[in-house]
Amino acid sequence: MFAQGCRGAVANPPAVHFAARTLLPAIFAALAASVAMPRVPWLRPANAQSVSTLAASAADDATSSNNQVKLVRDRAGQLIAAYVQNIDGTPQVILAVSQDEGRSWTPLAQASSGPIASRLPTLDLDGGGRLHVAWTRYDDGVGKIYYRVWQGRWVAPQQRISPSPGYAGFPALAVDRARNPHVLWYGIRAASQPSGTRHESIYEIFYTGYDGRAWSPPLLISTGLPDAINPAMAGDRTGRLHAAWYQFDGRVYQVRYAVRDRTWSGPETVLATRYDAFSPDLAVDAGGQAVLVWEHHDGLSSSIQFARRSGGAWSDPVDLSNPAAACRHPSISVAPSGTVYVAWETDTGEIHLRRFRTRWEPAVRLTAGGGDSFPSLLASDKGASVIWTHSAQRGSSVRYLRLGPASGTPPGSPVDRFGPLVLVAAALLLVLLAGRRHFCPMTG
Repeated sequence: MFAQGCRGAVANPPAVHFAARTLLPAIFAALAASVAMPRVPWLRPANAQSVSTLAASAADDATSSNNQVKLVRDRAGQLIAAYVQNIDGTPQVILAVSQDEGRSWTPLAQASSGPIASRLPTLDLDGGGRLHVAWTRYDDGVGKIYYRVWQGRWVAPQQRISPSPGYAGFPALAVDRARNPHVLWYGIRAASQPSGTRHESIYEIFYTGYDGRAWSPPLLISTGLPDAINPAMAGDRTGRLHAAWYQFDGRVYQVRYAVRDRTWSGPETVLATRYDAFSPDLAVDAGGQAVLVWEHHDGLSSSIQFARRSGGAWSDPVDLSNPAAACRHPSISVAPSGTVYVAWETDTGEIHLRRFRTRWEPAVRLTAGGGDSFPSLLASDKGASVIWTHSAQRGSSVRYLRLGPASGTPPGSPVDRFGPLVLVAAALLLVLLAGRRHFCPMTG
């Protein structure tokens, strides 16, 4: 087009020569620089190349319940994960370790043993580097809470810490500054009678703590109507313990919260509504304030909501997920810098994630294809890590994904997705427009 010229005009106008001489070298210099420079390694949606397999053979609920901590980082920088795997036909609690940021994993130890099913593991590290593990073991078909400590080897045999008889399940674990473990679970008191709850259940939240000599007698902390379920717990730098669970109030299930500073406070309702709230998870930020997520149910739909505690009160809830999709099983983790990560699963079997720095960024889809459930997060100032259970016709596995640091372009933005291509296309468009300013179409 430009070679044709226009009424004696030069074939390539000065503006085009200028653009070609100045813009094009700049384009290719920027392109080379952008390729040479390390990209901000924030995950692109459904990028299967970023996913590693932690355990190729696992139980269908390998990372359930995901409001229990499943992933920690030790003082040497190693990642340690807890999950459930079928060993000789019996579900057992297994630990795996990665020394290369999750690119490869090796078995570390088997926590539970024997011909009895064990599920729902949770773990935490103390200041001396010891790994504390708790889980549910189904003695005589009835859940009991078991506990063990790993320090390069198992310090002692697996130990039951909940009373017998009586059901106990879904433990939550936190270790304090004195390196003593604390455990919550939901269970049934001896001689309890069925209550008037929606499904006639009689579960309540119990606490026990180890003082260096013995475990304390189980203490009921979910005062009010029975049917209190699925506790989550986190400790702060001062040694306080924060706990959340969901509990029936005579009409619906509400998220309840309590804090322990030598003794447990009376529980409070986080957000009183006429809708059910299930599956809470909580974490504590560097300032000792609790952050909380849960499932908000409205009819047949369910969404993920978030609230932050400050000044002794809870903020208004924030909707994190698409209300058009049914979302379940949230997990939350906070980096030392204060960046908040929340992951959840959808009814289509995909894992989604959002993060908060100064505002909530758009949700990112981490997986595609379905079959993914029970995500569990671990945040750091270098980004976040997530494990989950993947189920397919060939069986179930545990998968891992590392997300990049909390700096750089938002996930899913054009620059992050296409990078240099956007730069080249934009610059070439400028060259074209510059040429068109000096081009006159042929007339007859």
